[in-house]
Amino acid sequence: MRHFFSHGRRHLRWALVLAGAGLVLAGIIPLRAQQTSAPTTRTAEPNYANDPYWQHAKLEVYKSVLELLAQHQTELQQQVQYHKLLHGDVKKKQIALTFDDGPHPQYTPQLLEILAREKVPATFFVIGEMADRAPDLVRAEVKAGHSVGNHTYHHVNLTKILEPDIATEIKACGEAVQRITGQTPRLFRPPGGDYDTGVATTSEGLGYTIVLWTDDPGDYLSPGDQVILQRTLQRAGNGGIILIHDGVQQTVNILPQLIHTLKQRGYEFVTIDTMLQGRH
Repeated sequence: MRHFFSHGRRHLRWALVLAGAGLVLAGIIPLRAQQTSAPTTRTAEPNYANDPYWQHAKLEVYKSVLELLAQHQTELQQQVQYHKLLHGDVKKKQIALTFDDGPHPQYTPQLLEILAREKVPATFFVIGEMADRAPDLVRAEVKAGHSVGNHTYHHVNLTKILEPDIATEIKACGEAVQRITGQTPRLFRPPGGDYDTGVATTSEGLGYTIVLWTDDPGDYLSPGDQVILQRTLQRAGNGGIILIHDGVQQTVNILPQLIHTLKQRGYEFVTIDTMLQGRH
């Protein structure tokens, strides 16, 4: 479930982000946060569900495409560089399908069936606790040739927790994927696309590239099959990264038509791993 803040609060938070970036440039806050060893207490149950600290972090600030672009432009202006992918090569007629928040026993098998039938690779950003509940689905994603990325263990807003706990969330998900598939993930998507200096430097220190998006139809709100389809097609472009979700029946419904239409427009579907290779 996504939680939206009011327009005013969102602008206030954005102002705080920009102010923090200014402090980085002024040398008041170090650009590279000190790496700390991850504690072992935060991922332990059973107090998680009743911990107000973590419940507050569940209140995700969802970043729109325009907000991500604005943050990216600010970083460029301030010469702050992170290991981050906002889009692929705009000179190439390639596009990447990415699925967040899975795996889901009801929906992920349907998505995998469609992708196999259409011979389309995709990238799945899995939540660690979901992966641990359905490890066979994560293995099926890898076996089918899809990329699997890290989406934290508990799907929390990382900008609302302490830096050692950021590392814990990312490490715990990475360890779950490695344990299940034998592969260490190198792609990371912060929940809601919400990241700051602490999140970026921590994920980079753990060997990850942050992956954002250029195309978000808001399918998690289930606005209707045709709404999702039309929004996605309107925003599709060269080097585009489409953000959609595992656990939405309407997304499953429109996926074949979405793929067919983009193929007719001449797009090649690639994984994020392939997209990154093409940028070097």
